Amino acid sequence: MAPALALGNGVVLKPHQNTPIAGGALIARLFEEAGLPPGLLNVVVTDIAEIGDALIEHPVPKVISFTGSDKVGRHVARVAAGHFKRSVLELGGNSALIVLDDADLDYAVDAAVFSRFAHQGQVCMAANRVLVDRAVEAEFTEKFVAKVRTLRVGDPSDPGTHLGPLINSAQAEIVTAQVEQALEEGATALLHGTTEGTLMAPSVLTGIAEGSAILRRELFGPVVLIVPFDGEDEAVRLANDTEFGLSGAVHTADVERGVRVARRIDTGMIHVNDGTIHDEPIVPFGGEKHSGVGRLNGESTVEAFTTQKWISIQHGRSRFPF
Repeated sequence: MAPALALGNGVVLKPHQNTPIAGGALIARLFEEAGLPPGLLNVVVTDIAEIGDALIEHPVPKVISFTGSDKVGRHVARVAAGHFKRSVLELGGNSALIVLDDADLDYAVDAAVFSRFAHQGQVCMAANRVLVDRAVEAEFTEKFVAKVRTLRVGDPSDPGTHLGPLINSAQAEIVTAQVEQALEEGATALLHGTTEGTLMAPSVLTGIAEGSAILRRELFGPVVLIVPFDGEDEAVRLANDTEFGLSGAVHTADVERGVRVARRIDTGMIHVNDGTIHDEPIVPFGGEKHSGVGRLNGESTVEAFTTQKWISIQHGRSRFPF
């Protein structure tokens, strides 16, 4: 919103119906207190079922910027295109954090735990899958599980809490069902977290069959999949074996090797020897495949929220062929 406003646009914000305050009213209040003139930012708080495609189809908005699932994003793109409108889509992810055989395992564990469990895993850039070379799988897994065991679940106002609630009970039920389905298909739970209301303790799964659905979908909760591989080629194949391509990470002692592997991953963003969760104001943010269309931040935002017009002035008289 801030870049769109700064570039001279009026903005209509429609937050998700589960986040009307933090995702809408609070933001509007902050802009109001900062002195934004009335009418430039408008917040519509409603269930999308009540308004349907009205915001997309209305003749005034020229750009539709949507953040959400790939299923809804596909619909937004189709409707916007039908009205010759530009759409910027920031959709889901299924990021892989790759641990090569020469990685600093203690550091990789720290990066992987944060990349998976920040905001209870409710981040599009979160590392759903941790791919580990078999040469270091046992050591990494032992250290990873030990660190995950230390994460405390509870009231987010308590400074000692690491994991707070999921967005709602329906989401908690969905993630719990995904874990149970994976276990029924043969996966092994190194940690099997319990669910109480919207609070979910972490689950760490391994031994997942390669064709399992849980490997290819976005997991919006505190569940992580540990997948072993043999060598760089298999790591790249597994990392790319998803419809999404938003973020990722590669851990190795050899930076040049890390960059070579990173170049082979079909993703919009990837980080060597770091976590998967990054968003910098001047660096293009966005993904490939079902993770979206377009980029935001920096010059990409200027391109997204402005249009170009050519105005010429002829000094003197032009010569025409007829």
